[in-house]
Amino acid sequence: MRRYRTNRASRTATATGVAAVLCLSCESAPTGRDRLLDAAAAIERLSSLAYEYAYEGTGSAAGSYTGRVRLLRAEGEPSVYWAELRPSPSWIPAPRPGEPPPGDAPGETPAETPALIVSGGGDYVAARDEALARFSHGTISGGSGHLVANAPFAVLPAFTDPQPFQAELASGLELVSRETIGGVLCDVLRGRTTEFGSAQVWWHIGVEDDLPRAFRWEADDGSGTLAFEIRSILVDTRLTPDQLAIRVDLLDPASEVIDEDARPIEPGVPAPDWTLETESGSSLRLSALRGDIVVLSFGASWCAPCRDLAAAYAAFPERWTAEGVRFLNLSAWESPEVDPGTVAREWGLDAPLLLRAERIAYDYKLASVPALFVVDAAGDLALVRNPTLADPEAQAGELERTLRSLIDTDP
Repeated sequence: MRRYRTNRASRTATATGVAAVLCLSCESAPTGRDRLLDAAAAIERLSSLAYEYAYEGTGSAAGSYTGRVRLLRAEGEPSVYWAELRPSPSWIPAPRPGEPPPGDAPGETPAETPALIVSGGGDYVAARDEALARFSHGTISGGSGHLVANAPFAVLPAFTDPQPFQAELASGLELVSRETIGGVLCDVLRGRTTEFGSAQVWWHIGVEDDLPRAFRWEADDGSGTLAFEIRSILVDTRLTPDQLAIRVDLLDPASEVIDEDARPIEPGVPAPDWTLETESGSSLRLSALRGDIVVLSFGASWCAPCRDLAAAYAAFPERWTAEGVRFLNLSAWESPEVDPGTVAREWGLDAPLLLRAERIAYDYKLASVPALFVVDAAGDLALVRNPTLADPEAQAGELERTLRSLIDTDP
């Protein structure tokens, strides 16, 4: 038993015991750091677990998912997981006449909605997207990491990190209260982090089993929030690697099966075609622009690097349009409450805006924004920056050189 652990009876038996736990001035009371170390030790002891979760996020953490997770842990090996996200991020519900779209009820997602199933943890990764009737697989080393880009919505990083809570332990969290999550009494820890920008965080750690049950994050600048809750959990269940594999036969027999390692996204290969909705409600297809050079800039209102890049090449459309260059701004992973058109104009972007570009993120092996692609007049990729260069001016310079090279070589 670790030195920092306190007598469990003093934490759970009586109301007096509860008060003693929360009295941080008492010598025997645990601190926020103690409870995090308790949680880390409890996770280390796990061999497997299965849980149901709910995720709600806005801004930079935008998403609304429920589902299940299965996870196997082995000493010295990466944790391997199977995760369900319902609905699939690529799914657009068809509203019924006079009714809201399925899944609009707060905290409720109908079981019949298409799901995204992802499996990973090692080098091999796979995804089954029921909304697109597509099974994709590959390896991280082969460039297929985008297949599990959505996994963090479902798989709590504390369960897969070899050293969980390192950022929290470095910054310090205080024990502030107790709350019940999914019927489980939890100690509530509150603190701050700068890991993904300055933010306030909360962890809920089960009093009886020391396992994390909920996590909340709120960016100080209002750019994003998230709330993750485990609704039920089974530990050390009888799981085998076979139960974490994704079954292809659950898809329609006509569905695609794709080896992502064999599908490069690099200069010289054809740009994946797509059709997206414009801000005005019309549709635009990439292949309809064949003959023009097309610049695809993926971004989001909550993304500070996207804003900086926008400033770096805001004047490009006026300079290059006369030479047959088309500029398109693709809004991806945007919060529903945000009008991306208003933000784009505030940033000085006058090029056409396309919405819900996260639906084609898979096609471009995109896991985050900003990202930049240039498509030549023949429809092939001429520049791939995913992610973009860290220096906005350097990225603007590379874009300008690419455009000049394409124009100078155009017959």
